[in-house]
Amino acid sequence: MKQKCSDPIISLSVRELVEWVLRDGDIDNRAAGIPEETAMLLGASVHRKLQREQAGTYTAEVPLSFSFPLESDREGEDPAVLQVSGRADGVIREVKEDREFVTIDEIKGVFRDIAAMEEPEKVHLAQAEMYAFMTAEAEDLSEIGVQMTYVQLETEEERSRHPFRPEDVRRFTKTYSRSEIRETVLSYVEGYRRWAFFTLRHRSERNASADGFSFPFSYRPGQKTMVSNTYRAIESGTHLFLQAPTGIGKTLGVLYPAIRAVGAGLGEKIFYLTAKTLTGTVLEDGMRIMTGKGLRFSFIKITAKEKACPYDGGICDPVHCDRAKGHYSRVNDAIYDLITAESLISAETVSEYAEKHSVCPYEFSLDVSMFVDVILCDYNYVFDPRVYFRRYFGTGSGKYLFLIDEAHNLVDRAREMYSAVLVKEDVLAAKKLFPDDKGVVRKLESLNRVMLELKRECEGETVFEPETVPSALIYQADRLREAISSYLERHRLREEAEEKRTFFFKLYTFLETFDAMGQGYLPYASFDEEGRFFVKLFCIDPAERLKERLEEARSAIFFSATLLPVNYYKSLLTGNQDENAVYLDSPFDPENRRILVFRDVSSKYTRRNDAEFEKIAFCLHAFAKEKTGHYLAFFPSYKFLESVSEKMEALPDDIRILKQRQGMTEEERLTFLREFTGEDSGDRSLIGLTVSGGIFSEGIDLKGDALIGVAVVGTGLPLVSRERELMKRYFDSVGGSGFDFAYRFPGFNKVMQAAGRLIRTMDDRGVILLMDERFLQSGNRALFPREWASFETVRSDSFCGPVREFWSRSGIGENTPET
Repeated sequence: MKQKCSDPIISLSVRELVEWVLRDGDIDNRAAGIPEETAMLLGASVHRKLQREQAGTYTAEVPLSFSFPLESDREGEDPAVLQVSGRADGVIREVKEDREFVTIDEIKGVFRDIAAMEEPEKVHLAQAEMYAFMTAEAEDLSEIGVQMTYVQLETEEERSRHPFRPEDVRRFTKTYSRSEIRETVLSYVEGYRRWAFFTLRHRSERNASADGFSFPFSYRPGQKTMVSNTYRAIESGTHLFLQAPTGIGKTLGVLYPAIRAVGAGLGEKIFYLTAKTLTGTVLEDGMRIMTGKGLRFSFIKITAKEKACPYDGGICDPVHCDRAKGHYSRVNDAIYDLITAESLISAETVSEYAEKHSVCPYEFSLDVSMFVDVILCDYNYVFDPRVYFRRYFGTGSGKYLFLIDEAHNLVDRAREMYSAVLVKEDVLAAKKLFPDDKGVVRKLESLNRVMLELKRECEGETVFEPETVPSALIYQADRLREAISSYLERHRLREEAEEKRTFFFKLYTFLETFDAMGQGYLPYASFDEEGRFFVKLFCIDPAERLKERLEEARSAIFFSATLLPVNYYKSLLTGNQDENAVYLDSPFDPENRRILVFRDVSSKYTRRNDAEFEKIAFCLHAFAKEKTGHYLAFFPSYKFLESVSEKMEALPDDIRILKQRQGMTEEERLTFLREFTGEDSGDRSLIGLTVSGGIFSEGIDLKGDALIGVAVVGTGLPLVSRERELMKRYFDSVGGSGFDFAYRFPGFNKVMQAAGRLIRTMDDRGVILLMDERFLQSGNRALFPREWASFETVRSDSFCGPVREFWSRSGIGENTPET
């Protein structure tokens, strides 16, 4: 069982402390060259080399810590303790004037010209000063030395062209008296005092408010079971899968026990993760209700950078953006202003305070999140290796709770996050981006030649095993990455480098994915629809990659209305079939819903003809005529939708028809939905023709009369495609059912999502039509949720009788159909 993480003191690293209190200056993305991870690896390599070359008086990687007492400026408030720790790169012990003299060595690898440096960077020096103070205090030294060692970083290829040289190292040294180093370090600690006391006060108030806090509503059927199982999972430090039908109150059902767990010291921060932050409205409402009842938890919604930016284009440099200029000099005051005034921090709140203090709202929101208890954000911020929250993850802390909403969506999202592609035509086109660097151009040509050879050998598709991806491809790609890295660092402030950086990061992502690739991947080479040749590192089973981040959580709660079959999701999300799972029954009266399965309609390709389209069109028209109201019909594709729509338009125009279009804008989507929620429904039924798995099959909430009928045409099977066939092949090879994993299970999830648009509250009533005879096949029938057990089979020429009988029995009126 994982340990509780409540702590009466504030703990942080030396680097975290000095970078927080000393940061200033601009946001400047023009300086983006080598990614942070690559620079850190190169820097670590240089650290080790320098440390190995030192004499016996040099001790490397020395752990140090110190506890600083902090006095509050509030009368009667108890003192606090700030515990700071870290590792000094080196401690040098020499004999000077017949006594031992100690020097702290801090090594920094940089890409800048170290010969032009006049003094060490302030934040770098501060780290060394912290370690010097800790050493002086521990050993009762009257004076101590600090040595800042700067090393000129180079790519591996550049370093291979010459040995490590003296001019690649620049050192700055200074000697401090005991009182001088103490005064310097205490000024840094003083800079953190307000943050430490804010954190302690908030933590105390937060935990006290959670102790004994009651669920804010009467429990719905099944909701108490959800709460208790979620708390037990967090308490035991395990993961949980919750199949929780619509209407049970899933958001509060997982949020409330997570809050109680944090209050009990079982976690420090809650990440509420979604595929679309738009679906987080319920979470915001729940937090507002609970804080209104005395809960002292804080909340923030993280908005994507492109949406948060107040300027078009989102160019983050001091030349184009007045918010970027001086951002870091102003942002700490902005953060303190916000967190001491607000607890429920919406996107609008972030924008308001960002404007007040003239800071970047996106970067501002990320910093604010460090002082907030509940973070609503996209899956990417936790799981995506390119954009995850580096400030939280990578340390294996285990202090976090993950509440993963609509968890069925994480499978495909994870496949996308952990896959990467390299396109030959992009490599060739990149030559025009680097006309001033013959070295880069030569390496682009070398990589292009390797890909050209692969292209000539590829007859439609070439599939590799992870260990058989051509080594020449990786070698040439890696040489190119290093060459462009060096180029970007030499031209780091040129505004015209954006296209170059974009290409570089695609290349970098490909190579980083290759390095991480293992079980669950099936790389392949092929051609896209435009005839371009590519090599893709295709992540089919993302469980191993997801596990890297899940291990940093105390507990992850995967919940959705559609997690069936649960073993499929266990396999692809954690890889552990022994994870606990709970199936919660629907709270709705089954008498409020009728489910009719057609035994003489099909969406199979062999049946897609005018006769079948006419039959489906007639049925949908008759369905909407039985009772005036609002209906949705879901189709396998836009082409199928249009074919049925044409037939419906030839029928009497006594119902209104809306159609989903490809590429609808946000405003068009809202206009479509307003037709269902408007007060004036008219005297004709409205039927919306939409696509399964599209924007209207998930995340919309049409209650009461806004929706009284849903028709799902087809079993949702994805189109046969190259990658679906690769999935089928892969899962067959590892002993699973390839067809089920690649087609049936993801397809049926779309069916359940579409059907789930109906019946959102206890008072809702309606009819669901499952329009495909294949629903009656045993493989599909076995996937029906429990609440579908009372389905009826019907024919297209007689289904109106059961529909009419349902509305008559419901006692809310019926239409008299025309004869």
